Amino acid sequence: MDTTPRNITREWCAEARPAITFRGSEWLDRIVRRLGDVPALAPLIISLLTIAVYWASLGNGFVHLDAYQVTANPLVTRKDLWPNIFRGAIWSFLGGAPGNYYRPLHYFSYWIIYHTAGPRPAAFHLFQVLLYAATAVVVCRVGRELIGSELGGLLGAGLWMLHPQHVEPVAWISALPEVGCGFFYLLAFWLFLRAEKTESLTGHAVAALVFFPALLFKEMALSFPLVILAYWVFWGKNGERWLSRTVRWIPYLAAVAVYSAIRLRVLGHFTATGPLWGAPIPVWITGVKLLAEHTRLFFWPTHLTSFRGVDLRRGLRWWPLVVLAGLAAGLWLYRRRPALGFLLCWWPLTLLPCLDVRQLTFPLVADRLSYLPSAGLCWAIAYGLLELRFQSRAGWLRAGLVAGPALAISCFWLVQTVVAIPRWHDNQTLVDYSLRQSPNVALLHVLKGVALAGRGGDLQAARLEYQAALRLNAASERPMRTVDYESYVALGSMAEQEGRRDEARSDFEKATQVPVPYSVAYRDLALLDAAEGDYTHAAEALARAVAVNPQDLDARFDLGVCGMKLRRYLEAAEQFRAVVQADPDYPRALEAEAQALEAAGDEAGAIRVRNGAASEPK
Repeated sequence: MDTTPRNITREWCAEARPAITFRGSEWLDRIVRRLGDVPALAPLIISLLTIAVYWASLGNGFVHLDAYQVTANPLVTRKDLWPNIFRGAIWSFLGGAPGNYYRPLHYFSYWIIYHTAGPRPAAFHLFQVLLYAATAVVVCRVGRELIGSELGGLLGAGLWMLHPQHVEPVAWISALPEVGCGFFYLLAFWLFLRAEKTESLTGHAVAALVFFPALLFKEMALSFPLVILAYWVFWGKNGERWLSRTVRWIPYLAAVAVYSAIRLRVLGHFTATGPLWGAPIPVWITGVKLLAEHTRLFFWPTHLTSFRGVDLRRGLRWWPLVVLAGLAAGLWLYRRRPALGFLLCWWPLTLLPCLDVRQLTFPLVADRLSYLPSAGLCWAIAYGLLELRFQSRAGWLRAGLVAGPALAISCFWLVQTVVAIPRWHDNQTLVDYSLRQSPNVALLHVLKGVALAGRGGDLQAARLEYQAALRLNAASERPMRTVDYESYVALGSMAEQEGRRDEARSDFEKATQVPVPYSVAYRDLALLDAAEGDYTHAAEALARAVAVNPQDLDARFDLGVCGMKLRRYLEAAEQFRAVVQADPDYPRALEAEAQALEAAGDEAGAIRVRNGAASEPK
């Protein structure tokens, strides 16, 4: 009589093993037994495999936003400014509006790496790869708890680690929020599962503390309490009252409450567009389309690009029907296969914060957004393969139903991953590949223009790229303000280099009309005015630059210079003083303040400045 379990239920989670083995599957059963006998074996395998696959990324450099967020970010490069990382939004170092992203552990991780290993890209890549390997181990441990098998945990973690969509969050330094959030999110869920087993309130408190850093890495961690509710719905103890579950839920709600209070204090709002549950019907319809596109990319991850254009005005073929069918299947499995139902629901629940189109910037469907949600589908695939193994009586078929599909999927994803990692080597490689995949994305033409103007000085070709970017952005469903701004600034700079000052001024003025918190265009206008000896208008432009971005120290210093030219010595000294206070090492700022005070007749103040004491404001 065959005593093999016919399905993967709560009983299998108690480490039930088949009592009878069949010829052709003995090797698989030996693997299962060995993994069970040596608990550290599966985590060791998955961690070493992760490092081996992504080791090549250590040779990549800073690409796209990396250098901007690291080496050009004073919050990272200066040792004394690290408290400001926790006091502002992610783009606070640019000044302007606070925005909608509060991710202090993102830059604080950069700050630690930068002041430990310096501005070497390899150090940042190594940190990301090691964190990814640690996360893969956690995925393996969570999979073991959910599937009830060391082999299932290892298989699920292996599929997750090899998925090509993870190249973007792991190989791109600027995608650290995904990797950091994913590690603490999954570790907290593993601790939650263990606390559920022991029925320990202390264990839930510890899990909530581990969950909190996930929130400080990225906002999508807010889905965690919903995942816990789904776990109780699908897999809770029979007959348990919801009141006792609510008591265990309180630590996680407390973590969200503390995070929300900090976010409100720093940003002034929780979300700039309102909560998802109050969104109009079109937003929900768009959310289904976004979920469908994420699902398509998970199951067929080819031609991946970080600059993906998604036309939501058109249908996405039959993928929305697949999503709806999957959601219906999850509900249908509520009683029949609760474990599988929960794993399928993990996907939309963890993606939920990324389905509100009002909260999203470009691109609407990014590979990095699937980083955490993809764990659920990978566990579900592992679960399904092992379920087929137990359903089959024939030994050779039992082994083949696990090894065959798992090997095919792994090889397919491995090839896509290995090919994708070198695409992040440098900006030129990334942009050239992305343009082949998405030739109608305006931002890519801006990046191509930057490369042409900087690499070979081909201003004519660069100008064509910027003009193409403006045309494509105007025709886009969701135009990007930064594309227009950067294009006009670049066109103006090239016109100025070629001596066409009137055209340059026109382009800079067009840039200033774009509502973005950037000050470069005002500084460029000021330089044009200063070159013509018009320091009055130059000072006006620089004052607007400082108003837009109070942390633009170059604009403040130049405003001080204009004040000296206009004999407004005390105003000039005030600007130089602000520069010194923000950055004591700013070149010539201290001496410039002393000279401004001398010109204003404050000899004592000039002496105090030169002696290292702050001048007294007048």
